[in-house]
Amino acid sequence: MKILTIIFAGLFSAATLCAQESFSVPQLTPEQETEVLYNHVLAYFAAGLSMAKEKGVEPEEYGKYIGDQFKVFWDPEAGFTFFVNQIMFILQGVNPYSEMEIKEQTSTMIRFTLSNMNMLFKQGPAYGITYDEFLACSNGLLKAVANHMKVNFAYKDTNGLYAVTLTKQ
Repeated sequence: MKILTIIFAGLFSAATLCAQESFSVPQLTPEQETEVLYNHVLAYFAAGLSMAKEKGVEPEEYGKYIGDQFKVFWDPEAGFTFFVNQIMFILQGVNPYSEMEIKEQTSTMIRFTLSNMNMLFKQGPAYGITYDEFLACSNGLLKAVANHMKVNFAYKDTNGLYAVTLTKQ
């Protein structure tokens, strides 16, 4: 009887172990990777801005704080062309659904637009912030870095069409 109980217990244990669902490493497409990164970056940005708002810090002021943290990684000696190329690369990556178009450029100025920058906010606030707060925070951040790089940064937004002008100081 003991042997029968041991055999039954062994078979039951084996059946239980075999019935457990196995896991596998997810395989993401490049589009899924982009989507995950996009959502994480915006969520972290928005969470910080939400906390700053709770503490009475204005969105642009918080953006300037972030920019002041980031600017130490930017070398002003790299010049205007370097800065423009990097900022265009970064802004193009902020929203994978955005299309960038250069409208005007000279050796000391560039004006370009990005479409669909308000996509995340079309249904209203996202992650506790509004699109206007997102823009104000971004403005503070980009102005802080641009000024450090001896560049003037200006933007205008019209229903998600984000127009940027960068001018060498």
